[in-house]
Amino acid sequence: MDAPLPPQVGEALTRFLLEQRRIAPGLVSRAVVTGSAATDDWHDGVSDIDVVFVVTRDPKDDLPALAALHAESTPHIDGVYLTESEIARGPESVQTAPQVVEGVLVSALAGGRLSWVTWRELEDGVQGIADGGDVIWTPVADRHPGSATGIVAHSRADLVDYWEPVGDSAEAELAGREPADPVRSETVRWLALGPIRLVETMESGRILSKTAAARSAAERWPEHAELLDRAVRDRAGERQDFTTADARQAIALLRACVALANTPH
Repeated sequence: MDAPLPPQVGEALTRFLLEQRRIAPGLVSRAVVTGSAATDDWHDGVSDIDVVFVVTRDPKDDLPALAALHAESTPHIDGVYLTESEIARGPESVQTAPQVVEGVLVSALAGGRLSWVTWRELEDGVQGIADGGDVIWTPVADRHPGSATGIVAHSRADLVDYWEPVGDSAEAELAGREPADPVRSETVRWLALGPIRLVETMESGRILSKTAAARSAAERWPEHAELLDRAVRDRAGERQDFTTADARQAIALLRACVALANTPH
């Protein structure tokens, strides 16, 4: 391959895109890999593969076959199906699109990947084009006016509108639990790593991997460095045990991120 994708990702996507072309010929003109697979933060057995499928027509007639293909994919190949025209108009003009979440394709889903995050990722992703019996991979060359300011505003709003209520809900669920009680590692990772990425994007306009965001957050909030290190190691497959005390610390970090978003700018 010509572009830096993890070998397992390149192999899985090559098989997927060639089969996709067979069952829906002419539909996908290019596929842009985003997320952890494009930021050197993908972990086999843990991470899904996120893709923007750029289509030449309305895929409604192809969706049943595509749904089966996505459901069978291992690891899950998730993402969104968009035309070049929709991409050019920007996320604020696209109300719904076919989207795949954890292997399940929804024909007309609002929200999800229809945000400036995806459009910004389109500028830094890795693009694949099926050619004969192979897929040619190259760095993507998309540029989308408005993505820089749009993603900053989106990240700030997401911290306040989404993550602040998440923190309230998580705190309520933990009420009355003992500090040493076990908590699912996925829950602590989600609470600890999700908001810190948004802070980085809000402040820089860039989308960092969860690992890179954790390093930056550990420097800013050294009191949370040990928790962030364990969350990153758990996500990479080095399983950790987390407790209610860890979850409460993750919520405290979440609230620190929200406080930055609420700071006048």
